[in-house]
Amino acid sequence: MMNDLLLNKSTQAQARALINNPSHALLVSGGVGSGKASVARLIASELLGLRDAKMLEKYPYFTHLKRPDGKQDIPIDSVRQLNKVLKLKAPGSNEIRRIVIIEDAQDLNEEASNALLKMLEEPPADCVFILTAISAHALLPTISSRTQQLQLRPLSLDQSLKFFSPKYSELDIESAWRLSQGAAGLMLAILKDDQQHPLKIAVYEAKSYLRKDTYERLLLSDALSRDKKQLALLLEALTKLLAALQSSVAVQGSDSQTRRILASRRLILRLQEALEANVSPKLISLKLSLNLL
Repeated sequence: MMNDLLLNKSTQAQARALINNPSHALLVSGGVGSGKASVARLIASELLGLRDAKMLEKYPYFTHLKRPDGKQDIPIDSVRQLNKVLKLKAPGSNEIRRIVIIEDAQDLNEEASNALLKMLEEPPADCVFILTAISAHALLPTISSRTQQLQLRPLSLDQSLKFFSPKYSELDIESAWRLSQGAAGLMLAILKDDQQHPLKIAVYEAKSYLRKDTYERLLLSDALSRDKKQLALLLEALTKLLAALQSSVAVQGSDSQTRRILASRRLILRLQEALEANVSPKLISLKLSLNLL
């Protein structure tokens, strides 16, 4: 099943090694649109001996935990409920009988993170936790240090061309690769014209944001600061747009514009690091409004 996913070759080899010798907790990390959730589900299905990831939904001892709709984070109540579920016995003789996927584990609030840490310190013998996150640094160090880690690396253009041809044209594949910066999930969404993919939606919003003046951006800053996840999506989309724009400008030889784009990319990187470090989203959105391009 691992060959069915579009993965960087080194990532694929590392994933296979983790499946062959898993610990009680795995961390799949990568940027938005990198395909973390798909990789986590594939690893889960292989550890349970299922034919494909679709069978997870019918497997009785599989739990998928993520931020509830309308919430800013994953609350302590979700982790407490998970703890109750894990106290139930899972019959069978297989060494691994239960899987818990915690999607976007960076969304765990402080209480929930501490509760999860206690579970990882004394995990059920038959259970494997699979966490996904934008990076290991976005989690408590005490949580990330208790996991085997798989970082999803960007795909090369050659690998993307081989995988998607002849279903899509070489021009379309290269365009999607440049915009996605090698992120498999976003690249596929662009090629399939998937209007529901959250990062693709964010790319459209980022394009609109770049066209606005400072005053118009300031008007949006309050709404952005109220949804940390949407702010993170916008920052990731801006990163990919600016990288693609820099490549285009570099060919034309505009040094002044290249410097401005590079300064904006550095700004976005600092703001992403600040968001991971739980700096106020309001402060981040204000800095973005005032300093971008």
